[in-house]
Amino acid sequence: MKVIEPLFLNDLYEAFEKAKGNPKKLNELLLRLSKLKIFDPACGSGNFLIIAYKELRRLEIKIIQHLQLLKQTASDFWAKSEQLSFIPKSQLNLAASFQVELFSRIQLNQFYGIELDDFAHEIAQLSLWLAEHQMNVVFKKEFGQTNPTLPLKEAGKIVHGNACQIDWATVCPKKKDDEIYILGNPPYLGYARQNEDQKRTLK
Repeated sequence: MKVIEPLFLNDLYEAFEKAKGNPKKLNELLLRLSKLKIFDPACGSGNFLIIAYKELRRLEIKIIQHLQLLKQTASDFWAKSEQLSFIPKSQLNLAASFQVELFSRIQLNQFYGIELDDFAHEIAQLSLWLAEHQMNVVFKKEFGQTNPTLPLKEAGKIVHGNACQIDWATVCPKKKDDEIYILGNPPYLGYARQNEDQKRTLK
């Protein structure tokens, strides 16, 4: 979280606070979340990717909850809660026209990684599937429905290979206006402990 929060999560929550009461901006934020790319070039068993995925899903839930509250308040204007009294009636009317979609737009294929160890690479994929299932359970508890976990789909773009030798753009393609965050904790043995192959790779 010390990496994820200042890198992108704090900014997203700030955008959420600014968008409260405005269904158009809230839906734009949901769209932004669905297009983010998170890339860990030394992902190990996927810890950074898993936490990032779960935190984005939690924020998405908060946004959808707020959209539901706006829609409910707009549908029953006279019974609106006091905390929404600051919202102009025009915004509430706009909220009533929005259809709140009760499914997650955040997909595992937004998460990219490179891992040298074959076993850790497999664990990272499995862990992302488990994280998706866990968050689907949370989503269903909150909204009564969710995306189906089965059949299993692609569990992120996790590549088995050496991040010092692979062109990262082949793993996580960058298109114009893409919002990509690179994070993680790459291992470093120290020069004295590296074998000759690792020293050649470093050069």
